[in-house]
Amino acid sequence: KKVRLTEKETAILRFLYRAGQLPVSRETLLQEVWGYNSGVTTHTLETHIYRLRQKIEKDAANPEILVTEAGGYKLVP
Repeated sequence: KKVRLTEKETAILRFLYRAGQLPVSRETLLQEVWGYNSGVTTHTLETHIYRLRQKIEKDAANPEILVTEAGGYKLVP
């Protein structure tokens, strides 16, 4: 199934993919994807994660690909 991703969604997935099985903290994602913009809050990140899950998960309420773990996020192959 093809899905259209925004630039930020692509950047989030790319960064998580590079991290392998290690969870990435919210703070790290905010710094790496948005830069050092103090105006960006974790709510912005949560919104992007929510939208990504809507696009890539079978059931976004029970994610199996983009999971929350230990205060961060990781991709599960």
